[in-house]
Amino acid sequence: MIEKTVATVPARIWEEGRPPRMRTWESEFNVASWIRLSGAGGDLVLSVRHHDDAGEHVTLVDRTSAEGDGSALMSGLVRLRFTGEVSAVEVVVKLSNAAMRYQVDELFFQRRGSKLTRDDKLISNF
Repeated sequence: MIEKTVATVPARIWEEGRPPRMRTWESEFNVASWIRLSGAGGDLVLSVRHHDDAGEHVTLVDRTSAEGDGSALMSGLVRLRFTGEVSAVEVVVKLSNAAMRYQVDELFFQRRGSKLTRDDKLISNF
């Protein structure tokens, strides 16, 4: 699979609700994205990747198969476990075919239970 980074999630989103002085903590996040596809068909995977003191972690958000041109709404609830210092939280797309083309029209990343704000929208092409 060919992996592409779609967006880096700002710390203000994933640090929200972090217990003070906790070395290890977990949070749940709602992730949703409209992805426009063109070219060849194949499998499309939306994931969250984060790096912390325990290493690199990849969590599946959603997956779909595409025939070619079209759009896909991909969404899911992910639980991320953080250990120590977190260096990055990223949303990534994986494509099974190098001839597949994609454009992310919208991307939301929101901590579960928090009020949705304009800052939770990471990408908007509208």
